[in-house]
Amino acid sequence: MSRFLVVLVVLGLTCGLVVATPATHSEARKHCKRHHHKHKRCHKKKSSNGTSTTGTGGGSTTGASGPPGRLLATEKEVSATELQLQLSRPSLSAGTAIVEQYNAGSDPHNLILEKGGLVAFAYPTLDPGGDQRQTVTLTRGTWTLYCSLLDHRSLGMQATLTVD
Repeated sequence: MSRFLVVLVVLGLTCGLVVATPATHSEARKHCKRHHHKHKRCHKKKSSNGTSTTGTGGGSTTGASGPPGRLLATEKEVSATELQLQLSRPSLSAGTAIVEQYNAGSDPHNLILEKGGLVAFAYPTLDPGGDQRQTVTLTRGTWTLYCSLLDHRSLGMQATLTVD
């Protein structure tokens, strides 16, 4: 009986319940909300795409698109007459992406994401040493990233990203 009580207390603690002394084991299982029991309706099920769902309780699933892509755009001065915008990767998959701008230079810079000659996303001006990130949705095609301040783009602060 004491082992049964310990199991119920542990079960209650892991399920977020305060269990005093339930009358039966089945009574304790009824209140568990984290699926640590054998109720058929609460067993975790595998969906067709391999993600876990729950039978009841409103479990969530991961979308088919997966986690967002990530891109780091580093801006810096190579010389007094040459600037650079370096991307952490040359391509990303279409969809949601976290694009981070890092200013490794000694002057302020901004970041513009353009596709087909149209500005799709514009980051505010960033002071030297700063970084900022935005979650953006990228469509298939060729994207141009650049700094639009002064003549920075013509001095080389531009890069091309391919989105597949």
